[in-house]
Amino acid sequence: MRIIIKNVTLVDGLRVNEGCDIDIKDRLITRISPAKVNPGDREELNGVQIIDGAGRLAFPGFINAHTHLSMVLFRGLADDLPLKEWLEREIWPIEKNLQPHEVYWFALLGMAEMIRSGTTAFADMYFYMDEVARAVEESGMRALLAYGIIAESYNAHGRRELEIARNLITDWHGKATGRINVALAPHSPYTCSYDILEKTRDIAVSTGVMIHTHLSETTDEVERSYAERGMSPVQYLASLDLFSVPTLAAHCVHVNEADIALLAEHNVMVAYNPTSNAKLASGIAPVVQMKAAGVNVALGTDGAASNNNLDMLEEMRWAALLQKVATKDPTAIPAIEALRMATCNGATAIGINESVGRLSVGKRADIVLMDIDKVNMLPSYDYISDLVYAANSQAITDVIVDGQILMSQGHLTTIDEERVKAKARELSVRYRK
Repeated sequence: MRIIIKNVTLVDGLRVNEGCDIDIKDRLITRISPAKVNPGDREELNGVQIIDGAGRLAFPGFINAHTHLSMVLFRGLADDLPLKEWLEREIWPIEKNLQPHEVYWFALLGMAEMIRSGTTAFADMYFYMDEVARAVEESGMRALLAYGIIAESYNAHGRRELEIARNLITDWHGKATGRINVALAPHSPYTCSYDILEKTRDIAVSTGVMIHTHLSETTDEVERSYAERGMSPVQYLASLDLFSVPTLAAHCVHVNEADIALLAEHNVMVAYNPTSNAKLASGIAPVVQMKAAGVNVALGTDGAASNNNLDMLEEMRWAALLQKVATKDPTAIPAIEALRMATCNGATAIGINESVGRLSVGKRADIVLMDIDKVNMLPSYDYISDLVYAANSQAITDVIVDGQILMSQGHLTTIDEERVKAKARELSVRYRK
């Protein structure tokens, strides 16, 4: 299928070009050129789908570098609690009753929400991940999927956890024409024993996949690590040689100078989750210091149970504003840097930067269109500022992933939204308090 987006304003992490035509063919961006003044109807008659880009921004799809997608099921179920109490008293007991079909339907619900807010790819860590993979395949989105391993020792349970994770790699890595990749996800240093972490590292080396984990999210986690091991969580994982394989570390809120140096030395990617970290009062990650040390920092929403949405537009804005507050420096994370964190940095973080993250010839066609003729975005002096500080998801009109249109003029094309919403209402009844 060939698509031409005509007369659009192209925006990405490096440039703004007004009046562009973007040509898409065989899943790729094949040409970016000045808009033709009188294009005529001949191309449309020859089977080319024309999208009128006048009055719209075209930008790379957002990449949600850390989420727990199907936790949209628990949106609003356990609010206003600290992380430890939220997990141990509320979330983990509820999750024991989780069913595979619920994960499937709420994965679709979460993806509908992400598509509507301009996200084209995401890194997910959860349970029943075969169901998530099936939903991703149907939706047309791009994903890095991982089964969340929780095991306190390499016993029968621990071996079973690793087997589930390994099977997900066998069954889904590279599938859906390359849109689905798989990672290994030891949940965290405090929920996985050292031998589980070492086994995870060995499987990652043998299969060639990356590791996705939670790291240094709260002061309690860091303090317990020092008390039990005499070192920080970052130092502990480094001592186990976990960072010998590509690693995506979510949060990294409480990292010191030595930790940051280790993250940079081992090229550990960090997924910054400003909204979730704020809501759980976990703190504000030292993003400015990490970036100064050379750490690639991307953005994630975390799960909707602790956020409570999957909107990367909101995440960009929070990321920029909170860093200004934390550093008392209004220049700390400028708008263009927040946009890079949400797009090209995210592509690097989940290992797909060769394919996506920029709007340039030869890249996969993962493109979002936004209507800029909105009352909250006028007058327009700086498109990147508008995108980061003023826009909301209601302005997203079209979403393309891998050259396939997933949303056209506000209508989802691959997900039956009304059916998914009906199932969400039906399945959530048994979780209501």
